[in-house]
Amino acid sequence: MIRELINFVDDLEEDYPEVFDLNKIPSPGLHLWVELDEEGNWKNSPPVEGVDYVIYDGKEKLTPKLQEAMQYEELGTRVGNTMNKVLDKKKQIFSCSPFVLNFKLKSYSNDKLEGIKEEKITRLLKFYFDNAIAICIPDDTAKLREQALAFKKTISEALKAISRIATTIYEKDGPSIEKPLIETFKDDFYINLYLRNVHLEDYRACHENYLKEKLFNDNKYNSTKEIDDATFGLSNFINGANSKKMFLEHKTASMHRGISGRITALDALALNKFELLLNSRVLPNPILPIFIDKNEFRNNSEIVRIFNNEGERKFSYPQLLKSIYEKDQQRVLSNYYLLNISRGVVNDFDFVSNFQYKLDEFVIDNLFRLRQKGEALQSIKLHTIFGFENIVVTKVFNNGLVREKQGQFSYNYFYDIDPNYISGGDEIANLILRFRKAFYDYIYKSRKQAITTTMFDEALLTSIISDLKHDEFKDGYHTKETSIKEKLNIWFSLYNKFSNHSKNRENMANTFKQLLEKAELVANDDNTLLDEQNVGEFLFVAGQVIYFLLSKSKASNPTHALLEPFLQKSGAPQLQNAIANAVNAYKHEISFYKDRFERLASQVLAFDTSENLKNYQRYLLAGYFAPSVIYKSNKQKEEQPEIINN
Repeated sequence: MIRELINFVDDLEEDYPEVFDLNKIPSPGLHLWVELDEEGNWKNSPPVEGVDYVIYDGKEKLTPKLQEAMQYEELGTRVGNTMNKVLDKKKQIFSCSPFVLNFKLKSYSNDKLEGIKEEKITRLLKFYFDNAIAICIPDDTAKLREQALAFKKTISEALKAISRIATTIYEKDGPSIEKPLIETFKDDFYINLYLRNVHLEDYRACHENYLKEKLFNDNKYNSTKEIDDATFGLSNFINGANSKKMFLEHKTASMHRGISGRITALDALALNKFELLLNSRVLPNPILPIFIDKNEFRNNSEIVRIFNNEGERKFSYPQLLKSIYEKDQQRVLSNYYLLNISRGVVNDFDFVSNFQYKLDEFVIDNLFRLRQKGEALQSIKLHTIFGFENIVVTKVFNNGLVREKQGQFSYNYFYDIDPNYISGGDEIANLILRFRKAFYDYIYKSRKQAITTTMFDEALLTSIISDLKHDEFKDGYHTKETSIKEKLNIWFSLYNKFSNHSKNRENMANTFKQLLEKAELVANDDNTLLDEQNVGEFLFVAGQVIYFLLSKSKASNPTHALLEPFLQKSGAPQLQNAIANAVNAYKHEISFYKDRFERLASQVLAFDTSENLKNYQRYLLAGYFAPSVIYKSNKQKEEQPEIINN
């Protein structure tokens, strides 16, 4: 992964160098320049706003003065996102330069260390500046050392001056009041002090010296004492150096002095740039494709350009690919690594040999006659893999893996799952944890073998049974009926899409239509019998009978959960006994449509099979939720649903 990221950064520097200047902003808070006279005294005291200091609220448009502040601050930034590489041993000062002092208001005002405010920061200065001067300033530049020490002496005075800076607060419908500026800052605002007497080139040289010293995880592994571009050392990029933690050490890798590999200082610098790009949010996040073939390098800069040309509202990864394929329908994306990284954690890094964006013949039929505002819903054609993700994955996992809210989608392939926020609770949460990696590989890496038929069947069946358990009957409607029928439509329509030999697997959409026609024939004709060898027919018709019987229930909450005991029967005799008991329970209600019911019930109760019925639960569900042939009006016409695209 390290080499691919280094090549990615090198490619961007060559093809899209301006990306390194995008989205840069100064830290919110106060930026103050201290200017010293020849005697080392503070010359521009008291400081003047707009000349000697500037305030940034984190939102306003950057002025030339704020851009200047950003330049100074950048030349004092630390390596990485953590405080492991800062020069202050107490980890309260963020800056890493003898000419910059930068700390959060939270560090300034809390009392975790000795003292608070100016007193606390002043106590930290000796170690910080001794360290900064030793690392950043070469021995032969005495003038810079003297300037750094003079800057250090002035800081206490500058902090007192900052505490006296007041600002006007305008209360709503009240008088304006004067208030110390620092008291208006949030805890995550920064106070930045810069030494104006030093040229930016000297700032840059000092920062490069700091980077050389701190780019590696630990300098004891370096190949040379003096660090130059060719020095090999231990990478610091998302690396915890586990040499002191024996249970985290590699045991099988080729080891040298306790570590498995080293990189050059030049490569470490490239990785630091990559981390800065991530922090600046100029790279697609959390999913980033990294093309490694020279012939495909243009894809790297093209994708990053598209990502940054869409204003403040950044494209998601699916939107990025949609944009690319809309420009060129024949575009082929192949031979690249897909990095999933968020909050400094690499969730996944894997090779994609050939990404398949378009889907072929993925149509979800409205087999179970779902209606909206009285109209039958149309069938849905899925054109792309992300249509599959947004429609199928969203519904199968109850909005818990892919979440849709007001037309916007969010994804949870790698983060914690909280059952309290998922319909279906622990059952669906466990289902997500078991299968989300497979769905991620299927969608984002085009690994068609990642989702197996067994996996697809189990996900749908478990999700449907969970809906059955949580169904409620309110205001004449079942709360989970639409969800169950949507999942049955998905299950049966895509039933043979995850098989290596799809032609050998049953076409459940066609089977469903045939079973419904057969049930209708049996219900209306004394001479039409169930196929003795067809367990599917038996269970489909049994589902019709069970639905009719349970519809006669006068219980206060006649939910679809009443179906679950029938689903759990593994043998035909047990199921037939349960149906017979239900007939006995509701016989006083059965007076209308009795001819159709009697024909179906008599054949169900007489059917003989030794098959394990749990292997055929889908047929019972299909019969139960299919349009009832017992209740069907003779004048009812078949609806011909249209197809909509997605």
